[in-house]
Amino acid sequence: MHKSLLFKLTALGIIIALFFGIQTFRWSGEKGASKAHAQFIQYLSDRRWTKCSRMISELYNDQWKFDRDDISLALRDFGRNFYITLTVDWKTIDAKEKDRKYEITGTMKIEGSGSPAADYIIKEARPYLIDPFTFIWSRSGIMPWSWELKKIKHPIIKVPAGYVPGKQSNSFKW
Repeated sequence: MHKSLLFKLTALGIIIALFFGIQTFRWSGEKGASKAHAQFIQYLSDRRWTKCSRMISELYNDQWKFDRDDISLALRDFGRNFYITLTVDWKTIDAKEKDRKYEITGTMKIEGSGSPAADYIIKEARPYLIDPFTFIWSRSGIMPWSWELKKIKHPIIKVPAGYVPGKQSNSFKW
């Protein structure tokens, strides 16, 4: 009986090691950052705000002085008007490593429907979507798929005066 148990445990150990070896290869470096980014964009399109928030680093900061909670609330504010459909189409222009972080730069196209404000928001956002966004990702743990968003950059987007993320009365100011 001990030999049988030892054989099963050895086989299980080999399977687990093989699984983590494959996942480490699949999620390493630029490839891993790109996979995490694609997953984040898909969560945006699916309006899965909690999943998006979990991918954002607790140390997140950006040019708009947003922290993790602020950017999570700002994404919800933006998406609140797209309760029927929201499609975020991402085109990567460049992906590179810099200081043990990965910068993924690209353009976004946003379409959707929902509240009467949705069309207005898309129209107002269109000029900003011409210029590329840069998302900065880094590994966040020992698991191969542990990636987190550290920062989002954009050359011309400004936060409207008086905008407070998550405050319902201000959510239309974007």
